[in-house]
Amino acid sequence: MYNWSLLFWFPLLWFAARSVVGESLSRLNAKDYQLDFLRALADLAEQRAELSLNDYLQQLESDARYGNYSGQLASARASHKLQPKVLLIKQLLDAQNHSQLDLKHTCVLRNLLFLSRLNQQLRSARESSAQEIRQLRLHRLCQQFERPRPTVQHSDRLINDHTVGAALQQLNLTRSLSNGSSLNLNEFGQQLYERVKLSGSEIIDNYVLILRGLLQDILDAEHADLAENTSQLEGLIQQLDTLLAISDFFEKRQGVYSFLERHLPSDHVKAELLLTEHLLDQLKAKGLDLFVIFLFSNFEFLEHVHDHWSQLLPQTPSLLYDETHRQLYDIQQLYENFKLDTESFPKYEAYSQALRRLHERTVEQGQQNHHVFEMINNAAQNVGSVTFTMIKAKCKELF
Repeated sequence: MYNWSLLFWFPLLWFAARSVVGESLSRLNAKDYQLDFLRALADLAEQRAELSLNDYLQQLESDARYGNYSGQLASARASHKLQPKVLLIKQLLDAQNHSQLDLKHTCVLRNLLFLSRLNQQLRSARESSAQEIRQLRLHRLCQQFERPRPTVQHSDRLINDHTVGAALQQLNLTRSLSNGSSLNLNEFGQQLYERVKLSGSEIIDNYVLILRGLLQDILDAEHADLAENTSQLEGLIQQLDTLLAISDFFEKRQGVYSFLERHLPSDHVKAELLLTEHLLDQLKAKGLDLFVIFLFSNFEFLEHVHDHWSQLLPQTPSLLYDETHRQLYDIQQLYENFKLDTESFPKYEAYSQALRRLHERTVEQGQQNHHVFEMINNAAQNVGSVTFTMIKAKCKELF
């Protein structure tokens, strides 16, 4: 028996393959290969559908029977969105008596249904691919908690005057050797930002795409209780598209936090409460927990940060006497200690307070990249012992 799904997709795949000849393609081992491929298919399908719809709208515009609708037809044809075109065509055809409908009109309605189904299938394929990637990322993070907790308590490895002196004695070094060299905190922050900005943007985009997909689904489903909020929903989607288009990581992050403060439920936001409650209900229906995904995102970001943080720490023994190096080393050790026992509130407090002191120091010294440490400090405030308890529970539920 033929696989009708493959037969259905083959023509579109063939046209897509022709359209991307000469263009840059994602590598086959790229994490977002499927999403990029499906977006190319969706773009091609939308372009082809727009040409067909505009052609038919022009035919209706030249038909004397639709003279009273010339303004609406011109407006729909000028729109870059497919939905207004489809709605007007269906409205005009539905207004005719059934006895007047010939085979051509029936084919138009049938093809409109085809375009709608195609759009839904492409979106469903993108959502499935995105969900698979999301599950892989969550699984990788959840594996961090499968390691057994240490039964033997190791002594703190934080740097202090005693440990510095002992280390330098073993290395036959003196404090005077370190006087000529010092770690540049501003440069450290800049290098760290350069290393995490791409992965940080990906984490944020993944979160934003979840919200955008949900809002688009609500729009497409044409919920009766949200009929009056259509323009508001479209406005939210446009805001999310704007956030996705931002290239600078810090600006993107600030924009997302601002968006969430405006539109997620709080005591200060009452005007959009009905919309927000409905949105959260839709999230639960889809099996998505927006808050837990937010917590996972912060943890994933901190993992990237501290992976590069440890790589950037100088290994030169003479820098053990350098105050900045010691502070950065301590923060790295405090994070690793907390990860070994995420249920320990004192270990989390020690780590988060050390980060806060570092951020305060960069502000007091007028460091150019103080916003980098502010960003890391804020992320750490959302990853505590209580947070990890919730994340672990979610891990058990998922895996």
